[in-house]
Amino acid sequence: MKTALTASIGLAVLVAFAGVTGLALVAPGALTAPFGGSNPSAGSSSGGTDGTGGGSAGFGTGAVYVQDAPASVNWTHIWVTFSRIEAHEANATDETGWFNVTQQTGTVDLVALKTVSQLLGTAKLAAGMYTQLRIVVSSVTGVMENGTKVDFIVPSGELKTDDPFNVTVGQTTSLTLDIDLSRSIVHADSMWLFVPVIGSVKES
Repeated sequence: MKTALTASIGLAVLVAFAGVTGLALVAPGALTAPFGGSNPSAGSSSGGTDGTGGGSAGFGTGAVYVQDAPASVNWTHIWVTFSRIEAHEANATDETGWFNVTQQTGTVDLVALKTVSQLLGTAKLAAGMYTQLRIVVSSVTGVMENGTKVDFIVPSGELKTDDPFNVTVGQTTSLTLDIDLSRSIVHADSMWLFVPVIGSVKES
């Protein structure tokens, strides 16, 4: 009788342990970041709302490009380093619903992009409506036409667009951001500031 009771208790412990182990194996998958080689349907970079990134079945691709809006500036180079790109799903709060866009090129020379655009990043996104892009500028350096080198101060390096865009299943939605250098560069009190200003956002 004692042996049978001991075996029953041991079996119960094994079943309980297996159940806990099963939860431990499932839980990390549910918490995986959405992009950068991970499961895109698991959630947003800021927690998300329903974890679907748009709420529609199926996925498409979002691509973000940047170029310099045509302007007359006295610079031969303006190197801008972007540290983060995120897309915001519709019907989410400002704190949630942000999805990381995989970065392709960290630093671009905006002066060289007056007639061409350069890819900043791409991401697999759940099909649906997105309301904003958020791009963080971490540092900016430049060279004037007379050869003077400048390290810009970036007081607020966060760019936000308020142009909504749709991601369609199996298709690529491309967004090109024109950064207006003539308005983004500010010289005040012997300091050079870079306050990024977007002239327009083109969807294709």
